[in-house]
Amino acid sequence: MYKLDKALYGLKQALRAWDKKINSFLVQQGFIKCVNEHGIYCRDITNKLIVCLYVDVMIVTGSNEAEMKDFKMNMMKKFEMSNMGNLTYFLGIEFEMNSQGVVIHQRKYAQDILKRFDMLNCKPISTPVDTSEILLEK
Repeated sequence: MYKLDKALYGLKQALRAWDKKINSFLVQQGFIKCVNEHGIYCRDITNKLIVCLYVDVMIVTGSNEAEMKDFKMNMMKKFEMSNMGNLTYFLGIEFEMNSQGVVIHQRKYAQDILKRFDMLNCKPISTPVDTSEILLEK
């Protein structure tokens, strides 16, 4: 049991060290850490650039494509990382790009719930309650 506790303690320290290292790098790059959400950093040089950190995943978004590309290159010089392309799925939320912007939905999550309760083949209806019934208070 002692070895397990020591290993877990070491992991906690590793996460703290990683957080300290990435935080100092982002501050050097001109980012400001969000007060309410500690995994979000913002930078406003010419256009807004936002970085979201979740454990070992980083999401970068902004209005200037060149600035985002420059930031990613700086990150790759400093840290070992890979660019996984546009965001499509994160924490159970799906992201789809179209001509009008980004559509966010949880279609897969809903499908998984229907499958779990064996309701995939149920007929959909607009109102799941009979509207002709009169509800009486007892």
